[in-house]
Amino acid sequence: ARLDHELFSAFLQDEIALRSDLSLTIGSKLEHNEYTGLEVEPTVRLQWNFAENRTVWASVSRAVRMPSRIDRDVYQPLPPPIIIRGGEDFRSETVVAYEAGYRAQLSEKAFASIAAFCNQYDHLRSFGPANGSGAPFVFANNLEGETYGLELSATYLVREGWRLRGGYNLLEEDLRIKPGQVDVFGGLNETSDPKHQVTLNSSLDLPGRVELDTGLRWVDTLMTTSGTVPSYYELDVRLAWHASDGLELAVVGQNLLHDQHPEYGIVLPRREEIQRSVYGKITWRY
Repeated sequence: ARLDHELFSAFLQDEIALRSDLSLTIGSKLEHNEYTGLEVEPTVRLQWNFAENRTVWASVSRAVRMPSRIDRDVYQPLPPPIIIRGGEDFRSETVVAYEAGYRAQLSEKAFASIAAFCNQYDHLRSFGPANGSGAPFVFANNLEGETYGLELSATYLVREGWRLRGGYNLLEEDLRIKPGQVDVFGGLNETSDPKHQVTLNSSLDLPGRVELDTGLRWVDTLMTTSGTVPSYYELDVRLAWHASDGLELAVVGQNLLHDQHPEYGIVLPRREEIQRSVYGKITWRY
C-alpha cells in the first residue's frame, strides 16, 4: 500500500588545460539508491585542437541503469499463483563506453565530423524461469555483450540563408546470454535497433521573414523477437513566418510520404503505426 524510496545524487567535474591546445576533462556522477546502494559513474575526456578549426577527442565513461520497481518488486498476477515476479537480487545494468572523434571546419562553407564508439555491457536484463523450467518467470541479469559503430555528419552552406546537413549512423550489436544462464528471448529483446540510419536536412530562409525546413530520413529494417519492421523513408516539412520579432506562425507536416507506417513494436495486426500529420503552431516570445 505504501513504499518510500530515497535517491541521492551528486556530480563533480573539472576541466584541466594541459596546454593551450590540449584539455582534459574528468568527473563522476555518484548516486545512492535503495536497491543497489552506491553507484559510481566516472568519465574521462581528452580534447586536442591540433590545428585551426581541427579537433580530435577521445573519452571513456561508465554508466548504469539502476533497477526499477518492475525489475525488483513486480508480482503478477495477484492473487497467486505468481507467473511473473521481480528478481530479488536484480542488480544495475552497466556499460563502459569508449568513444573517439574528429571535427573539422573544412572551408568557410563546410563542416564535418566523424565519431566511433564501442560500448561494453554487463548485467543486462533477462527474463526466464526461476528454476530453469516453468513458472514463475523472473527478471535477472543474464545478458552481456557489445555494441559499436560510427556516426558521420556534415554541414554545407549552399549560400547565405540556405544550409544543408547530412548524417549517417552505423550500429552493430552483439548481445548474448551468459554461459550457463537462460533468457526466453535469446538475448534478442535488447537489440531491436536499426543497423543503418541516414538523414538529410535543409534550412532555407525565404523573403518576407519566412523559413522553410525539410528533413528526409531513411531507417533500416528493425529486427524484433516476433519478426521485422520494414525499412522506410519519411519526410518532415516546416514552413514558418516571423510576423514580428516575437511572434512566429508555423505549419508543420510530419511523415508526409505515407498514410501510415510501422516504426517499432511486436508484429501483430493491432500494432500501432505512425500516421501522417499536419499541425499549426503559434510561438510568442517576450
